[in-house]
Amino acid sequence: MRKLTLKSNTYSGKLIVFEGTDGAGKTTMIGLTRQLLEEKYGEEQVVSVKQPTDMSRKTKLFQKMMYSRNHEEIDYRAVQLLTMSDRVQHCFETVVPALKKGKKVICDRYIFTSLANMLARGYREEDWFFDVAKHLIQPNITFLAYVDPELAIRRIKGRPSESDRYLDENLLRNVAKEFKDMAIEQNFEIIDTSQDSQSAFAAVKKRLEKEGLI
Repeated sequence: MRKLTLKSNTYSGKLIVFEGTDGAGKTTMIGLTRQLLEEKYGEEQVVSVKQPTDMSRKTKLFQKMMYSRNHEEIDYRAVQLLTMSDRVQHCFETVVPALKKGKKVICDRYIFTSLANMLARGYREEDWFFDVAKHLIQPNITFLAYVDPELAIRRIKGRPSESDRYLDENLLRNVAKEFKDMAIEQNFEIIDTSQDSQSAFAAVKKRLEKEGLI
């Protein structure tokens, strides 16, 4: 399988990405990171975004893929094409302009989510995916919020807003494995988010300090 190669960030701004399965505690880490950076740089200098954006999230195809038990009518390549085009456009119109202005961009999920999901579903010969990904910016830091998949599943099921959602538990387990497998090659900073939030965030702060961001 080809290696995922992204475009170097040559701008003065910094791109900070948080990855992880649903239920891993990623959202909490993002909130704490945003608060910390806004305190240091000011709200105008910190941009918090999410991928994929509503451009693809609100389509019938994406909604069916996320919340329907029956995927027999879904070609997952179509979903990947949808979200990839969204990521490319989002980087072009939002992420890169912010980086050019020297801002700190915090991104909730990035291309690594697409790759982990693609591999977890058995799609391993998708040359087009790697060709297009070369146009995306390499993050300065990628944090992987990680917990045992069984804990992530319990967390999701414990959310009132998720009580009626279909959850493919085996897929979540496989995605978690793919994230761990790519962590070394992509230089992820793995954060143990099974511990309390402040203990987990201490590891985030340590890496931010190392990169001269705080």
